Amino acid sequence: MGKLDGKNIVITGAAGGMGQAASRMFCGEGARVLGADLNGAAGKELEATLKDEGLDFRFAEVDVTSAASISALAETAKAEFGAVDVLYNNAGIIMGKPILETSEEEWAFVERINSKSIFLATKAFVPLMSGRKGSIINVSSIGGVVAFENMGAYGAAKAAAAHFSRVAAVELAPDIRVNAICPGVVDTSMPRNFTKDMSNRDEIFETWNHEHLTGRLGRPEEVVSLALWLASDEAGFMTGAVINVDGGYSTR
Repeated sequence: MGKLDGKNIVITGAAGGMGQAASRMFCGEGARVLGADLNGAAGKELEATLKDEGLDFRFAEVDVTSAASISALAETAKAEFGAVDVLYNNAGIIMGKPILETSEEEWAFVERINSKSIFLATKAFVPLMSGRKGSIINVSSIGGVVAFENMGAYGAAKAAAAHFSRVAAVELAPDIRVNAICPGVVDTSMPRNFTKDMSNRDEIFETWNHEHLTGRLGRPEEVVSLALWLASDEAGFMTGAVINVDGGYSTR
């Protein structure tokens, strides 16, 4: 038996590195998964791949910053599953810029994806989770805990995601558990795309490696393993937690 047998799960940001790992691992533990992402081509490719592997995954192209789009995703989940057990708010972006050089539009864009999307999805999906002892898992970041230079908009949005999780845990108890995960730097396309035009790219990665007590970046599966546990019945006594999965970065 899988840890998630019989569970209906929605994952946002499903086409990214962490989202793809979550989609595969959750399905592999017996869940039925509806993955959502703005990148329709990558999402459909993932859907075809996972179905070929015999996994129960389906994809919907969604803009997580749009209340209408999130509501449509909830309607799709209702039609496909009837009810939802787990909402994994994984969608996010990274932006690095000094505060005084950050425009109002840039600040709002980062906030919409990294914070507002969690609020919208929570409102849309809680009615589908009622009475099922469900789990909401929100991806924050160690950048919402530790002050990184030139990461004001990103850090503020990720800190908001973490605290929203605490408040939601209080309001939705005891029926729905809500927890947040704060990853360190994870080796996916996100940090690689973020640094691709930087002349000191290799030096940046070497610094990141050193700053984690593990001496390396995280792997997507190492973060998703925690999310999988939080989604399972084994984590039935865990709610309101903000958990660092950062290779010891915050300890240093």
